[in-house]
Amino acid sequence: RKSGDPDYENPDDAAAIVVPGHTISVDMSEEEWDFILSHPQIVFARTSPQQKLVIVENNQRLGHIVAVTGDGVNDSPAIKRPTLELR
Repeated sequence: RKSGDPDYENPDDAAAIVVPGHTISVDMSEEEWDFILSHPQIVFARTSPQQKLVIVENNQRLGHIVAVTGDGVNDSPAIKRPTLELR
């Protein structure tokens, strides 16, 4: 779909967002995080343990309740930080 098509939806106005891990850096601004986290539906895909921790910290900065799952020891810093801990 392209801009101008009758069924085109501007991605900036979408209710959902997919954030691949390769687009997340530790030096992203709060404004960038605020834009991402303003979406009611968010999927973070293929993230590193450090990126998971940054995701948790930014959600908590905004007062969000956070739950994290992980499949290994490398995920433990992010798993120990959330509001809810799922094992």
